[in-house]
Amino acid sequence: MNQAVTTKSKDSFDAIKGAHVLSGDPEKIQEYYDQWATAYDSDVSNEEYTGPKYIVNFLAESKSDNGLKTIDASNRHMEILDAGCGTGLVGIVLKQKGYQNVDGCDLSEGMVEQARSTGAYNVLESGIDLTKINEAYEDNQYDATVCCGVFTLGHVPPTALLELIRITKPGGWVVVSTRKSYYDSTNFQEVCDRYQQEGKVKLVNHVKDGPYIAEEGAHYWAFAVC
Repeated sequence: MNQAVTTKSKDSFDAIKGAHVLSGDPEKIQEYYDQWATAYDSDVSNEEYTGPKYIVNFLAESKSDNGLKTIDASNRHMEILDAGCGTGLVGIVLKQKGYQNVDGCDLSEGMVEQARSTGAYNVLESGIDLTKINEAYEDNQYDATVCCGVFTLGHVPPTALLELIRITKPGGWVVVSTRKSYYDSTNFQEVCDRYQQEGKVKLVNHVKDGPYIAEEGAHYWAFAVC
């Protein structure tokens, strides 16, 4: 590998790692991503980020096999929210898959500006903090909520699942990725178990160590909202 390629790869790796030390502070996260927005796609591409493609396929193939009445995830007309949409990488794959009713939201306006240019979304909202109830979204609004690359170090706590559940219809899908290092260092499993015990969701499908980024894999979760 030549020096130019090596330096480029290191810069991309460092940019991603820089996001992992933001301690979940919304102001710091928003500022970091606003500044990173124009370089984000090339940086994650340099690090072989395949999470968006994998999670969309994971959603499309989700189906209940335990008697639950769930929304048909193969329906290309269902209403989807890409929560933490960033520059729109998930939205692009959803559009390629034929999904026609996709909205997106992110904390960073800079990232949302990039997402707008993809043409993959009907409605985009910035300033959306998934650790809070967001007035921009009604209860039970979406057939599916997809969240890729958000449950990662330095970003949101596992309890952010609650907001995703709130805005998703009963029988709808909440599909998320958890970077392996995030899962290993947080109480995500405990929160996941608690929300199931409380009758909020049912875990229908789970993939451990699926493809995500060159450095490490991620776990993928498909919850049906109760």
